[in-house]
Amino acid sequence: MVAAILVFLFISQVISFFLIVMLYTKLSRFKDIELKQERLKDEMDNAVGAYLAEMRDENNRLIEELSNINRLAKAPQSEPEEQLVKSKEITAVPEREQGQKNEEAFLLPTYNMAKNVVAKAYKQNQPQPQNKQQPFDEVLQAVKETSAVAELTVEEQVRELYSKGRTIEEIAKSLQKGKTEIELLLKFQR
Repeated sequence: MVAAILVFLFISQVISFFLIVMLYTKLSRFKDIELKQERLKDEMDNAVGAYLAEMRDENNRLIEELSNINRLAKAPQSEPEEQLVKSKEITAVPEREQGQKNEEAFLLPTYNMAKNVVAKAYKQNQPQPQNKQQPFDEVLQAVKETSAVAELTVEEQVRELYSKGRTIEEIAKSLQKGKTEIELLLKFQR
């Protein structure tokens, strides 16, 4: 009888150790999951913070441009030629353009310098001319890539272009999206 009780106690002790080990492994898994969630939350906070900082910078640049436009529009109209030269960032005007300059100076108060700002922004956003010596096969490959990419969603396009080795800036330019948006899409694709 004593031997049966000792065997029973030994078996119950082994079972209790087994249960304790299983509970410990479950707790450690939950702790690992909690740490992963914490890291993911921190990464999301950093990404959103970077996105907000970029938006703030863009807004500050916009406000600065608008204040420059307002300041130039409110400047005294007695020197429109000087304002025109400053707005176009021209150091010297050739003599043959004197007539054209006088016409633009006459139109200056009407347009409040917005035309010049728009023209400058348009020129900055123009795509760079590509090399005309580019082989036909490369052009054909680029057309195939863009047609294949155009059928996908934005997320799929980003993943596809990133897997082909394109940089985040190239992807943002080709899809006409912001760099931060592309970074966020790549970060949260996991």
